[in-house]
Amino acid sequence: MPKSSDSVWEDLVLSILSVNQYSLEKTYACLAGLRSEGLLEPATLISCSPEEIAARLKRGGCYRGVFMTTLFAHRLSSLGYFLEVKGIEACESVLRSGDSSAIKSLLMPVKGIGPKVLQNFFILRGISASQNRN
Repeated sequence: MPKSSDSVWEDLVLSILSVNQYSLEKTYACLAGLRSEGLLEPATLISCSPEEIAARLKRGGCYRGVFMTTLFAHRLSSLGYFLEVKGIEACESVLRSGDSSAIKSLLMPVKGIGPKVLQNFFILRGISASQNRN
């Protein structure tokens, strides 16, 4: 099983990409390529169009066909928009908190983030789905 990085953004992007019959392990194998394409940085997700994100996914070794790659590009673009509106630092604070309820409340409004993505994120971060740190 892949282990958490120090970056909540790496863990979140990997979690988003690890759905639809694609395991965390399989996506984790693309980590270096995703890093080199800047797709694990909030600023890139904020500044790039879905088309540019799709091209970067492909160059980064995370190509799953036109339909799925485009779908994931739009999901990552939605995350970028969300981060731009909510603020990167504020979001990072919640993601680092370890409070599963707060993380769920923060992320569920983002298009493309659902229970499986949350489950993946909690696995990577070592958070119990019922863990609250109030």
